[in-house]
Amino acid sequence: MVMRPADGIEELARTLKISISDTGFLTEAHPKLRPVESLTAGIYLAGCAQAPRDIPDTIAQASGAASMVCSLFASDKLYQEPIIAGVDEDICSGCGVCVSVCPYDARQLDKDKKVVEVNEVLCRGCGSCSAAC
Repeated sequence: MVMRPADGIEELARTLKISISDTGFLTEAHPKLRPVESLTAGIYLAGCAQAPRDIPDTIAQASGAASMVCSLFASDKLYQEPIIAGVDEDICSGCGVCVSVCPYDARQLDKDKKVVEVNEVLCRGCGSCSAAC
């Protein structure tokens, strides 16, 4: 018997902005360094959402994911990555290429000013927009 990804996993991944592997399962941020984190801040993965797993592995991952969530609520403040993208309005042509490549939907085209604006809360500083510009 082969374990397959759950029905509707593609729609869930699209909604939560989580990558899907070649095998159709959800992809973690880094298999060794961040095994229960997705690339979307605040969304954690465990068990068979990532790949076929047995019960002990699933329980271990679920404990890790729960620990990560608990650590978010341990402080009165949430801290954001200090590196975010910017826009030089003098050279921005307003083409929107950077908007289309941003994996976090942190960029929007201001139609009045004809330049791109960055939502600092959503931006994770990945640099995709700069590379595309």
